[in-house]
Amino acid sequence: MGRRGLNTRKGILRATLPVLRRLPPRAALRAVGEFGRWEYRLVPSTRNRILEAIRQHAEALGEPWDPSAVGPELAANLIRSRARDLLLDGRTDAELEGVFRIEGREHLDGATAGGRGALLLANHFGAHLVGAYWIIRHGYPWRMFGERPRHISRLMAEQFALDGPLGQARLFVSRKANPAEAAGAILRAARVLRAGIVLSIASDVRWPTPPNATAEFLGRSYAFSSTWVTLAAHAGVPVVPMYCSIEPMGTYRVDFEPAFTLPTAAARDDRLAAHWVQHGLRLVENRVRRDPANSIDYFFWEEDEAGPRNRAMAG
Repeated sequence: MGRRGLNTRKGILRATLPVLRRLPPRAALRAVGEFGRWEYRLVPSTRNRILEAIRQHAEALGEPWDPSAVGPELAANLIRSRARDLLLDGRTDAELEGVFRIEGREHLDGATAGGRGALLLANHFGAHLVGAYWIIRHGYPWRMFGERPRHISRLMAEQFALDGPLGQARLFVSRKANPAEAAGAILRAARVLRAGIVLSIASDVRWPTPPNATAEFLGRSYAFSSTWVTLAAHAGVPVVPMYCSIEPMGTYRVDFEPAFTLPTAAARDDRLAAHWVQHGLRLVENRVRRDPANSIDYFFWEEDEAGPRNRAMAG
C-alpha cells in the first residue's frame, strides 16, 4: 500500500513493541490487529484503497467476496504481518501454547524422513516468516533462499547468522546480483538440500532476470523467479507447499500440503519450468480465493508498481 502509510505503520509498530511484549502473545497479536482495524475505520483513504483493491480482485477472479466484511480483516492482517515474529521472541513453550494450529505436519515429516532434504515451497500469503519461526523452534534443520528480511526475532537473527558451507549467510540473494553470483547461490542451495536440510524458497517472487518465467497470478501476468523449480528438479528432493494464515483471535494456522516431486528435465527445459512456476502460483491463488483477508500485499501490487524499486525492475 502507499509507501508513506506503510512507513507510518512500521513506526507505530516499533514504538509500541516494548509495551506489547509485556502482554500474553495472543493478546499482543490481537492488539496489533486492532491497530489495523482502527486505521480502516478512521482513515477514509485507507479504507477506500482497501475496498477498491478487494472489489477489483473479486471481479478479476469471479469471487463473491463481500468487501465490507473482508476489508477490516485485511487491514488487521496487513499490520500483523509487519510484526513478523517479533511478538513471539523469547516466549516459553507454555506462553505459545495455542498460538499455533498445525495442519498436515505429516507431509513435512514424511518428506524429511531418514534425514532427507526437502524444498519448502513458501509464499507471501499471510505471515510467512511466522511459519518459518515455528519450523526453527521445533528443531527442523532449516535455511532460506531469498532476500534477507529485516526486523526479525532474535531466534531468526541467530539462524540467519549461521556461517560455513551449509550456513545461511551465503544463501541470501539480491535483485542486483550478477549472473555468476546468482548461479553460485543456487549451487550452494543445492548442497544444502543434499545435506538433508529443509530449504524454504518462495514461489511468488516477481523477478526481472533469468531464471524466471511469465505466469498468471490473480488475473495479471508477471515474470516470476523459477529458481525453486531449478533447485527442486536439480536436487531431486520433495517439494512441500507451506502456508501460514493469520487468524483473528491472535493465532496462526500453519498448513503443510502433500509433497510432490519435479522431473529432472524441469531444470533445463524452459517450457517445463514455466509449467511448474504456474502450478506453484495456482496453489497460492487457491488460498487467496478461500481467504482473501490473508492476501496481504498481493492486492496492492499494481499500486506498488509505481514505486521506484519496481520502475527500476521494469527498466
